[in-house]
Formats: sequence, structure tokens, C-alpha cells
Amino acid sequence: MQNEVARKDFDMPQLRQMVLKNTERIDRNELMINQMRMENMEFARKAAERDEWLENSRKEHDRWARHMRETLDEIAQITKQSQIEQEKRERARELERQLREREREQERQQREQEREREKQLREQEKQQREQERQERDREQEKRKRELDALFAETDRQLKETSLEVKRLSRQLSGTTGHIVEGLVSSSTERIFQKAGLELHNSGRNLKRSIPSEKIAMEVDVLLSNEEMAIPVEVKANCTEANVKRFLHQMGHFRRLFPEYDGKEVYAAMAAINYEKGAAELAHKEKLLVIRVNSDDIFSIDSFEREDLRKF
Repeated sequence: MQNEVARKDFDMPQLRQMVLKNTERIDRNELMINQMRMENMEFARKAAERDEWLENSRKEHDRWARHMRETLDEIAQITKQSQIEQEKRERARELERQLREREREQERQQREQEREREKQLREQEKQQREQERQERDREQEKRKRELDALFAETDRQLKETSLEVKRLSRQLSGTTGHIVEGLVSSSTERIFQKAGLELHNSGRNLKRSIPSEKIAMEVDVLLSNEEMAIPVEVKANCTEANVKRFLHQMGHFRRLFPEYDGKEVYAAMAAINYEKGAAELAHKEKLLVIRVNSDDIFSIDSFEREDLRKF
């Protein structure tokens, strides 16, 4: 009996220890289960985010593909329209050529008819002279010679006048640009000074080229100071094509004028007249725009230096 009591006393602590160990094991298992549940929930959340990202990516891809199809359709339409315009221009040129040929043929026929009429008139005059008295024939012949000489002299003077007009027209067209360049060259320093830029005239009609690369440029007027340089393209009548050509040339400016490396380079257009869209294009390309007004020979459109295009 005493031995059973002793064994029971001995077993109780062991039982408590076993219960504690089992309780701890159960707690650890429950903790692991909770962690696994949280990990599963996190995995499910990431999977949902991934599915959402994939769905958004698919939608973005569909939108991009739709945009590309629309762009390709627009390109095809523009190409088709360009072909139609090209065909129209070719038809117009062909019609113009046919018209010129028709006009030349009509002129030729008119000349032949005039020669024939003149021939008939001379024959009639000849017959009339034969029927009239010799004195009257001489008088008529004299008058005819005088008229022929007068017509010939008039025709000669008209031809000389036409040649002189053409010559003066060529000279005028050739010198207009130089006149405008001179006006701009003499006014730009004062114009930029009013705009807050102290610049001096560094040259006119400066030509540079790289023959091996077929690159060439002529700067009509060049202004500069210690920190910047401004090439000025001068036109009596400025078109959009002039602005585009100047922008293309400015792409080679630093290679053609390496002495201005290290300086800020801007660009300006100057003209007596800007055709429709030319000044707007120059502003859009962030160029300086110089023009004529009634108060000063030339003036410059308002600008902010930080908004100007650097080359």
C-alpha cells in the first residue's frame, strides 16, 4: 500500500510535465497552423494582385493594339490621300502641258493665218498698184516702206524694252535680299539691346561647308557676345519653307562654326513680310522673329530667353 502511494506521488509530477509538454506542443502546432493560414492568405492576396495586374496588362495591351490599329488606319488613309493628291497634281501638270501645247499651236496657226492674210493683202495691193497710176503706186510703196520701217522700229524698241525690264527685274530680285540684310545688320544690335541682350555684329554672308558630307550653310547676319551667338536668316518674303530650310541648316551650325563651341546658340528669322503660317511656325520652333513695323525699321517679337530653342 505504501509502495502504491509512493508510485502515485512519483507519477503525478511526470503526468503534469507530460501534460505541459503536450500543451506546449499543441500551442506550437496551433501557432504553425495560424502562420500557415496567414501565409496562405498572403499568397492568395498576392495571387489576386497578380491576376489584377495581368488583367490590367491585358487591357493596356488591348488599348495599345487598338491605338496601333487606329494609327495604321490613319497612316493608310494619309498615304491614300497623298497618292490621290499626287495623281491630281500629275493630272493638273498634264492638263497644263496640254494647254500650253494648245496655246502654242493656236499661236502658230494665227501666225500662219496672219502671214497668209499679209500675203493676200500684198497681192491685192500689187494688183491695185498695177491698175492705178505709177505715181500713186510709188506713193503707196513709199508709205508702205515707211510703215514697215516704223513697225520694225517699234517692234525693236518693244523688244529692247522687254529685255531691259527683265534685266532690271533680275537685278532687283538679286539686290532685295542684300538691301534687307543691310537694314537688318544695321538695326539688330539696337533691336536686341532694347530686348535686354548686348550683342555685336560678328559678320554678314558667312559661308561654311563640308564638301565631303555635302553640307553647306550661309549665315546672312551673325550676332554674338561672350556667352551667346545668334545667326539671323534674312528674307524679303519669308515662307514656311524658308523657316524649315533654316532649321535644317542650324542642325549643322556648330560643326560648320566650331569657334562658337562653349556658347549658347539661338536662331532668328528676319523678314519684311511673313507669308501665312511662316511667323507662327518660327514661334512654334522657338526661334526669334524680327519684323518691320511703323515705329522702327525692325522690331523683335516678345520672347523669354528660357523658352528659346538652343542649337
